[in-house]
Amino acid sequence: MIQKAILGFATLCCAFMAAGCGSGGDDPNILDAAAIYEANSKVFASIRISYPGPFREFTRIPARNPANETRKDNAFIKQLRKDFPVEFIDFLPLADTGKDEIDVVIKRYGIDARWTVVSLVYSEIPLPPPGKGSNAALFDTCDERALEWFEKDHDTGIISAFCKINEYWYAYQSIL
Repeated sequence: MIQKAILGFATLCCAFMAAGCGSGGDDPNILDAAAIYEANSKVFASIRISYPGPFREFTRIPARNPANETRKDNAFIKQLRKDFPVEFIDFLPLADTGKDEIDVVIKRYGIDARWTVVSLVYSEIPLPPPGKGSNAALFDTCDERALEWFEKDHDTGIISAFCKINEYWYAYQSIL
């Protein structure tokens, strides 16, 4: 228990240090996403409680088409935004497994044609290790290794990393 508390504190410290050295001060990274989850774990649990699934099709809050927005969804996202930054939430089924994925997009930002997406991902299926040469990484914890990975040489295309927060939640960052 003490080791878990120390690990959580270390993760938060790394996130705050990384935020000061980030890509523009206000632009979050994968460690910031992990820190947001740790500081708001009950709020993230409320997402699953409010939208229990199983999901049959892709849904976004706020809806892409304003005609599809509901008062419940608008009130829900408004409340979340009081606790932490969130652009939108995607709810989707994981193929025909009966399992779900939730993608809470914290921020999308970029310069020129390169975009960075930072989010928190809920998956009822554990993420498999990425294949070699896939421009993707999966870390068992959220620490400096995730940030350092983005600094390495990669093939052209999208690069992305996940770091595991707990059984279901992952911090995520991709650069398009």
